[in-house]
Amino acid sequence: MMNENYCRKQSHKNIPLACEAARARAGELNSVSEYLYLSIMFADALPELSEYFEKLAMEEMHHHRALGELILRLGGDPAERSSVRNSGRINLCEDCDSRAPVAATRALKNNIIEERRSAENYRRLAAIAERCGDLSAASLFSKFAADETKHAKEQEGMLS
Repeated sequence: MMNENYCRKQSHKNIPLACEAARARAGELNSVSEYLYLSIMFADALPELSEYFEKLAMEEMHHHRALGELILRLGGDPAERSSVRNSGRINLCEDCDSRAPVAATRALKNNIIEERRSAENYRRLAAIAERCGDLSAASLFSKFAADETKHAKEQEGMLS
C-alpha cells in the first residue's frame, strides 16, 4: 500500500504511477480479448449479447489505448509485456440453443466480478495519482472506474 510520501520518495515521481498504469493496461488487453471471444462464441445463439460484448471490447480497447498514452506521458514505455488469457472455453457445439443461456449466465457473472474488481482498482489508482499531483491521470482513472461500474451494472441487468 502506498502512503502519502511514496511518490515524493521516488527519484522520479511518475515511475510508480506509470507502473500501475501498465498493470491496468495489461488487464484492459485481457478484457478486450475476453469480450471479443465471448462475442464470437455467442454470435449465432445470442446475437444481441454478442453485439453487446463486441461493444464492450471496443470500450476496453479505448481504455487500453488511453493508458498507453498516459504511460508514455509519464515517461514510461507502453510496449505490451503480458500474455492474453481467457477465462475458459465455451462449448456450444453440441446443442447451441440449450447451452448458450447457461454459458451466457456464467460469463456474465464472471464479467461482473472482473468489472467490479477493475472499478475498485481504478478508484485506487485515481487516489494514487491525486496524491502524486497528477490530476489529469486521476481524472482518467476516475472515468475508467465509472465505466467499469457501468459495465458491471449493465451485465447485472442482463441477469434479471
